[in-house]
Amino acid sequence: MAGRVHELCVEALAMLGEADPIRTARVRAQLVATSNPFGPPEPLDLPPESDDPEAAFLRLQAWHAARFAIEHLPERLSVADQAVELGRRTGTAEYAAWGRRWRMDAYAVLGDRIALLAELEALRPVVARMDRREWTAYVLLVEASQRLIEGRYDDALGLADRARDADPEGEAAFFHLVFSSAVAAETGRDLEAQTAAVRAVVDRLPPFAHGWTCRMLQAAGRREEAESLWRGLVPHVRRMPERAPEWVIAAAGYAETCAWLGDANTARVLYDQLAPYSGLHAIGLSSTPYDGPVDLALGRLAATYGDAERARTHLRAALAATDAVNAVAYRALVQAQIAGLAVPDDGPLTPREREIAGLVADGLSNAAIAARLTLSERTVENHVSSILRKLDLGSRAGVAAWYVRHTG
Repeated sequence: MAGRVHELCVEALAMLGEADPIRTARVRAQLVATSNPFGPPEPLDLPPESDDPEAAFLRLQAWHAARFAIEHLPERLSVADQAVELGRRTGTAEYAAWGRRWRMDAYAVLGDRIALLAELEALRPVVARMDRREWTAYVLLVEASQRLIEGRYDDALGLADRARDADPEGEAAFFHLVFSSAVAAETGRDLEAQTAAVRAVVDRLPPFAHGWTCRMLQAAGRREEAESLWRGLVPHVRRMPERAPEWVIAAAGYAETCAWLGDANTARVLYDQLAPYSGLHAIGLSSTPYDGPVDLALGRLAATYGDAERARTHLRAALAATDAVNAVAYRALVQAQIAGLAVPDDGPLTPREREIAGLVADGLSNAAIAARLTLSERTVENHVSSILRKLDLGSRAGVAAWYVRHTG
């Protein structure tokens, strides 16, 4: 939809010329607001200050679209405040709705879940007054994201289903796959079908999106396929535009795959990209799945290139961050990462195998380990078999004894 509006703006500008400067500036603002975040940025040509509410809102919308990068969070909140105030002053529900939506997107990245939920409650009556299917679907997707944070997978999928049904022709249909694939990767349920669905969609997206496929392959334990895809993606990881809503999600996904494959060289590159955003959270929009604290990604990367102390610092920060937002599944994942650091890196096991050895030592079953690490049970079984083979052990009790000896 945004792409079609963008095309119409280009056509309108060609027809308008300079005969109507105010209208031309308003169309330019719409051009910026609907620009492709993966393409070259449009010049930020805002309409002049005006008493016209529509012109004022277009100014805010264009600014927000052009400055969506994670580094602009404070300014984005200011613009959101202005949109809410404009809606209150003019009685226009849509202006207020967009302002609250922009606030929620910022709060999601900041990890201020209390403020986000307060905005959601304030948004509900506004959406009810508008009675528009895309806004109804949006609220349902925000609720789905919140359930996913808490590890309530069935509830999240149910809400995503309702969002898709509410707006089957809108963005909710695409986000349904984003949610269903996230649940599949975290639980192992329906993983093969979801991986195939992701592949089919990614083939139509920019090359950066192949990181999504890598993560699905990782969840399925399909290492050779993931390695092949990763080699083609690595030369382009720096080119993912930070102004895209998906940037922080893509970067966190790259970090997970990079750590899994033990790619130390790329880990340093990704660490430098993500380091300025320590303390924030990996989520693109409030209506999309949560991907943990940025410090979890940084901890993984630091461990991959061999800086265990820096990894511990980030992982301790990540543990506190998961507590702050009640991200139950991610708290367990961070704990497993910390446990994995306790075993010396020069041992025979990979970082993932060290994590799993630690959880075996804690007495967890393969199913419990799979749930905690968001892997399939089959993948965990393969890792446990590899651990037993590498350590020349015959039982899980032997793994536990080995782990205790090597962690003091």
